[in-house]
This record gives sequence, C-alpha cells and structure tokens, in this order.
Amino acid sequence: MLEADRPSEPEAPLIRVEPPGPRSAALLGRARARLWGELSYESMPFVLARKWGSVLEDVDGNRYIDMVTGWGSTNVGACHPDVVEPVVDALRAYGVEITDYVCSEPAVALAEKLAEIAPGGLSRVVPEISGTESVETAIKFMRVRTGRPLILTFLGQYHGETQAALAVGSQEPEGSRYVRESVGGYIHVPYPHPYRCPFHRDPRACDGVCVIDYVREQVLRYLTPPDRIAGVMIEPVAGEAGVLIPPAPFWEALTALCREHGWLLCADEVQTGFGRTGRMFGVEHWGVEPDLMCLANGLSGGVMPIGATLGTEAVMGELHAYAGGTFAWTPPACVAALRGIEVIEREGLLERAVELERIAHEVLDPLVDRYEHVGDVRIKGLYIAVEFVEERERKTPAVDLARRVHAACVRRGLANIYDDGMWVVRWQPALTMPEEMLRQAGAIFEEAVAEVCGGR
Repeated sequence: MLEADRPSEPEAPLIRVEPPGPRSAALLGRARARLWGELSYESMPFVLARKWGSVLEDVDGNRYIDMVTGWGSTNVGACHPDVVEPVVDALRAYGVEITDYVCSEPAVALAEKLAEIAPGGLSRVVPEISGTESVETAIKFMRVRTGRPLILTFLGQYHGETQAALAVGSQEPEGSRYVRESVGGYIHVPYPHPYRCPFHRDPRACDGVCVIDYVREQVLRYLTPPDRIAGVMIEPVAGEAGVLIPPAPFWEALTALCREHGWLLCADEVQTGFGRTGRMFGVEHWGVEPDLMCLANGLSGGVMPIGATLGTEAVMGELHAYAGGTFAWTPPACVAALRGIEVIEREGLLERAVELERIAHEVLDPLVDRYEHVGDVRIKGLYIAVEFVEERERKTPAVDLARRVHAACVRRGLANIYDDGMWVVRWQPALTMPEEMLRQAGAIFEEAVAEVCGGR
C-alpha cells in the first residue's frame, strides 16, 4: 500500500475527559479485582479501545501520542495495513502450527531473511516466541558450545521474566528476590554509563573502558579464571536502565577481551533491533559482530508475538540443545515479521529514524539548560530518555518528580514509558511518527516539566 493510500493519522492528542474517564475507571476497577495485583495500571490510567499509527485511543474517546509502541513492538506504526492484511490471510490459511515439528514456507523465508540482514556471520536461527525465550536459548548455547558454566553480564540490564532471564538481568533487588539463591552462574559488573560513571570518573572523560579494566583487574584476579566464563550477555543500549549508551572505546575493549579468552558475545537486541536506534541492529553503530543475537519486539511487525535467537555456524551448527516451543514461529507470526521488515526497508524507515532523532535532540536537549531538575537527556535513534535529579551537582535521583512529570504528560495526551520507582521518563516512538507529532510531543513534555519543576 502506498503512503498516499493510507488513512491519515487521527487528531492527537485529544482529551475529552481527564483520564481515567468513567468507562476507563470502571474497567480498571474490574481489572484490579481479577488480574494479578502488580497490574495496577497506575502509570497508565486509561483502558485502550484501539490504536493506529502513532495514536492510542481509550474507551472514553481520549487520544494520546504513543511513545510506548507496545514496548518497542510497533516500530512500523500500529496496525500497519501492509502487515495486518497478509497476517489475516495467513491466519485463515494456517491457523496455529508447531514449526519445531511441521515446517512452513513463511518460517523458511523468515530464517533466510534474518540471516541476510544480520550483522557478521550470524547465519543460523532458532525460532522463539518472545525475548525472554530467546535469551534463555542464547544462555544454553553459550554454555553447551563452550562447556563453561559462567555468564558475564551487566548491572541494570533487563532480559525477561523467567528464572534464568531474571538471574542474568538485574534491574532492581525485589525483581530477583528468591532468584539469586536458586539460579547461579552469573557474574554482574557495572554497565558503562558516563553520566553516572560507576567508578566516579568525570562524564566527559568516561569512555567505558573503566568497566573492562574492572573485569580484568578485579573479576579475573579475584573471582574466576577466564576459562570458566562461557560468554557475555549485553544490551547494546540498556533501555530499562534508562537508555544507557556505551561509548565506542568500551566496545573495542569488550570485543578484544572476548577474543582474548574465547568468550562468546551475545547481543540482546530484543528492544534495540529493527530500527529502534537508527540502524537495523544496535551493534551496527560500533561495528560489533556478535556470536549470538536475541530478537523479539520489533520483529513482530507490531502484530504477532515472535522471537528468535541467531548464532554463527561455529556456535549453532550441528549442536544439540533444547530450544523453541509450541507457539514459536507460527506461520502467521512469520508473515508478520517478514512484512514488518519489508516495510522498514521499502519505506526507508532507518533513514527516517535518523531524521526523527535529530528532531528529538532539537526538542529535548535544551531542557538540560532550561530546568535545574533535568539532569540528562539520552538519545540513540528513537530510544530516548530524560533523567530527573533533585540536585544537579549530586545527581540525586528525583523519583517523585519523574512520576509527576509523566502524570502531567498523560493528562495532556502524551503516553510515555514510566516505570514505578524510576527517575527516568522514556520514549520509543514508531519510526513512522509524523515529524510534527514528535515536535508536539516535545512541547507537551516541556509544559509538563515546567508545571512540575518550575519555570525556566
């Protein structure tokens, strides 16, 4: 479908009644009575009726600019017709089938396409249903291939919700309560973060190599010999931790360390993949060629759940390991993934993400100078975070300010990502978001910051 043939983005934001409106309030009450208690929906106080493009509409008729994008799943925009319509046809043709046992043409075509666009020598593909499972599979392959038990990973990363995924990750202590005691084999070191350098270097001087120095001088000196480490699990940009962007020298030092000791390098691209950072995959910014790569979210085309673990021939060829599952790579999900990739390539969405990144810098970077409580703005492609602090010098995390800024945005029709207890508000807009809508989002965000943090 040509751009001109598509329905235009509906008017947004459009707030008819302050959220939660009466219908949303009633449905949220029912949800809280029956869904798991952690699903309180305090950060997003409305109930979705429909979404399209870069717009969410709630059951009370309010419309919001969508910076959530299904947690980075609708990179090509919500309900893109060139993805949805072929998937509907595939559902009628295939329904559900287990790709682990019965092969289908869409599964073969998707495996070939992923091998074509993946960086370096990633030529083998394991079908999975989500990012969590793709991480679990990568861990299995690292250990089985090397015969080594330990995984080196980084503090603050998010890798999923199963026991192993929680163990390799480390977002916050409560999230892994009872996990650390029962699931071992992981060594966590600081993630490179110049604004809050874990070794207290000046942000302008921190190149991230201090983290690798710590591994060499402390971990390998006091904790474990290098031949016990199977590999390294890393997010190219640590999203849930606040869009932390490693400097280029860090990547050079990390890859050299892996080569030196025979460690496999796994890039968790579940959230950074498929254009989120302005490249098809985040590691491409630094010329990194991983041995394994985890995919999900943006792979879905914004329509069907799907994940994948990619590996080199040396890692995955003729290796026995249990992976996959009943609902991994149903044929309709493979069609969604193929069509989503096709849209990214045909519509030049990687280039468009770079242009939208420029606008994001234009509207958000000045906030650091204008508002004392805006400590840092971090942007890589359309992976965006604004960090709030109580005091500029001490960088004391301002959790309440961030929460209030997010709430003020929602009241104005801007749906951000805000995790309870964090001092960061995040955006991950669709690569198809209209430029003027992104500028409008920036203006709304500044209004909210001014309301909560005081004038300029």
